[in-house]
Amino acid sequence: MLSDVRELDNDQQVEVDVCIIGAGPAGIAIARELIGDDTEVWLLESGGRDAERRAQRLNRGQSEGHPIHRLHQSRVRAFGGTSRHWFTPDDDSWAARPLDPVDFEVRPGIRYSGWPFDRAHLEPYYVQAQELCRLGPFDYDVRRWADQDRTPPLPLLPGTVESTVFQRGIDDFDGYYEELVRAPNVTLLLHASVVDLGTARDPCQVDRVELRREDGSRCFVQARMVVLAAGGIENPRLLLQSRQVHPAGLGNDHDLVGRFFAERMSARTGYILPASPELLAKAGLYAVHEPAPGVRVQGALRVTDAVQQKRQLLNCAFFPLPRNLSMMNEAVRSLATLAKARRRRPLPAGIGGHLRNVVAGVGDLGAFARERLLTPDDARGVLALRAQGEQAPDPDSRVTLGTRRDRFGLPVARVDWRPAESDRASIRASQEAVDEALRGAGLGQVELLLGDEHPPTLFEGNFHHLGATRMHTDPAQGVVDADCRVHGIRNLYVAGSSVFPTYGCSNPTLTVVALALRLADHLKKRLAEIRVHPDAS
Repeated sequence: MLSDVRELDNDQQVEVDVCIIGAGPAGIAIARELIGDDTEVWLLESGGRDAERRAQRLNRGQSEGHPIHRLHQSRVRAFGGTSRHWFTPDDDSWAARPLDPVDFEVRPGIRYSGWPFDRAHLEPYYVQAQELCRLGPFDYDVRRWADQDRTPPLPLLPGTVESTVFQRGIDDFDGYYEELVRAPNVTLLLHASVVDLGTARDPCQVDRVELRREDGSRCFVQARMVVLAAGGIENPRLLLQSRQVHPAGLGNDHDLVGRFFAERMSARTGYILPASPELLAKAGLYAVHEPAPGVRVQGALRVTDAVQQKRQLLNCAFFPLPRNLSMMNEAVRSLATLAKARRRRPLPAGIGGHLRNVVAGVGDLGAFARERLLTPDDARGVLALRAQGEQAPDPDSRVTLGTRRDRFGLPVARVDWRPAESDRASIRASQEAVDEALRGAGLGQVELLLGDEHPPTLFEGNFHHLGATRMHTDPAQGVVDADCRVHGIRNLYVAGSSVFPTYGCSNPTLTVVALALRLADHLKKRLAEIRVHPDAS
């Protein structure tokens, strides 16, 4: 059933079984799993059916530390959440890949690493998530994809660097709108902005969820189970601002809510100079292509799990893409950096150096423009390397409450993103491993290694907001437990990428949906227990 919160009476109080806050991939996945039984579900979305400028203004915030995308441009308040942000005129697909086994392990040299369970535990949920995300078969074995479309991986010497594969989705989660509206036991509320998670009657249980309307009126939802699925920045913000009973915010007894915020570290880090022009013709696996009808894949290079463990490296994938050599000169690189800087706050350091590179390299920019117009794709001479790496968990990289307030009078989110120099060093070490593998196989070499460029490359995030309500069995080390329940609050759960303890090099959505399906199973079991033993709630 569909309802607009403006249709509800002022100060109305509603009792339901499950209240899900946020209709993005995680919230939608959980709501779908609860269709068809006697569980009454309310799915709350602060935006509308589609993105609206007024709703987007609620995403405005403050940022400091390393430059990050402006907060209202990196998140979407609408049904489907930030999946509505995936597609651009230059890219009509999104990347999916499960986390690697090493991502779940305690890794020597990487403090705070390790999940409460291993990759095998999540495997059956990955299979379900693959279908829900409308991707191809759950098969990420690069050899099978290479055999299928006859685009073999680069013949690297085995043991250090391997080829892997990402699948590329072409659907967002907007397609589940009609199904949820028709579901008899699910009520989808649009324009329903949650402003407080109340614990007045019992400090260990959320007893009411307060919604606000655009006209300033409000209503309240009382739920047996509450799921916070509002995104990697809004999840910690809502916990921090729910302070009526808990002065530091819900789940924040150990000052962990908002800490360990991470982004995917992404940048063009150099290029592969082929030993033979034939290498470019053999690199088809690494472009987005369609080996089977309706299925798109893209290959990448990454250091193996074993070598990551041995050398204490963070996970990182490199995408080698055919480009003209002129794209690699400093003027072109600096012009791209300046274009990115316009959309990020705070402004990056080294702007003056990039401006000087552009002025000094006007001729190179002209050559680049001419090549873009005149040179066919098959005449391109290098493989540009784009890195997508993880940062190490850092408690000082965090989301807090800002000094400005939104139109409901609540503090906006303030993001202090702090990728460390050691994170960059790990990406460089991985890039050096790729160079070693290419040279050893006689295929080519990596030029312009990360750190050799002047001014330095600007790392950008990929709208992957991770880690700020991290999962850990110990309340002193995490906000939620292995079931994604907030420590110390019996009926409050968190879904989404904010629960990731470590981050890997894969795009997060497939794992977000797998964790959401796992949480839905847990909620079903808890609700069944409560029906048999009401005092268990």
